[in-house]
Amino acid sequence: MKEGSNKRRPNEEEWDQLTRLLKKSIAEERIASRMIETRGGTLFLCDVDHMKRINEQYGHQVGDECLKRVAQILSYMIGSNDILGRCGGDEFVIFMQECQDEEQAQEHCRRIQERFLTGRGKEKNRVPLSLTVVWEQRKTGSTYQKLFEQVYDKLEQQKRLLDTKAESSKRRDHYVADVRRVREELTEQIRKQEAYCRDYETFKSIYRFLERGIARSGQKACAILLTVVDGYGRSPLPYEKDVLMEQLGRDIGVTLRIGDVYTRYSSSQYLLLVIDTTEGQVDKIVDRIRRRFIEGRQGEDVLIHHCYELQSVRNEKAM
Repeated sequence: MKEGSNKRRPNEEEWDQLTRLLKKSIAEERIASRMIETRGGTLFLCDVDHMKRINEQYGHQVGDECLKRVAQILSYMIGSNDILGRCGGDEFVIFMQECQDEEQAQEHCRRIQERFLTGRGKEKNRVPLSLTVVWEQRKTGSTYQKLFEQVYDKLEQQKRLLDTKAESSKRRDHYVADVRRVREELTEQIRKQEAYCRDYETFKSIYRFLERGIARSGQKACAILLTVVDGYGRSPLPYEKDVLMEQLGRDIGVTLRIGDVYTRYSSSQYLLLVIDTTEGQVDKIVDRIRRRFIEGRQGEDVLIHHCYELQSVRNEKAM
């Protein structure tokens, strides 16, 4: 294959008006005639990938310019004895009589495809193009029509494979978009570095999920029940509880770590779920909350606590 070879231009009535290559009928006649005169040779069929999408996205005028560009590049890449024509809307046929073996044919095919792939970065503001190229070597007794049917079958197989890969890529892209959307929907936008305050039912679900995970991870966690009582160990008066519990909730939130969870369990109690903690460390945690709770207050209210360390969930059948 020799780029820039001089080739006889067809008469006006013989060439395709858009690409200035041989018309389909003229190319077929010349190839058939050449096959009678000579032995061997290889027929190549080139198809522009995603031409329908290019027309839809950029318009048919841009699509026509793409076809002209393909025709020009192919005409530079063939030899003076080769025959090149446009045989369909986005299909081009090449007959190379001097291409006599499989290795040569594969090399020509590779060069054509790589020419369009490597030219993408150099052609700024142009639609990137790629070609599917197939070939079939002439066998003894083959007619042009038979040879073209064989190479066209190969092209259809390649295009189906290309469409399958494109569809698979679309599905993957779709799933990637789903994952991104799921991540955006589930990820919490944390505004304050505080523990996680949830209603009791949500707290219970988190507790049970963590309890199941302990069996695999070996992680430690403690449940702590904090109760507000007055100086005599009694529950505060009803009109005092709301104010006290609201303050205690704030104090718990800023004292615990961001991965811990707590909930209001009763009118005078909070239930805490503290991660990566053992029973021996609970007193220190409660002391920090207690100091914050009583700081600056004149009341005699105090906090008492009870706790236990979570165990891995047990199977009732095993029990």
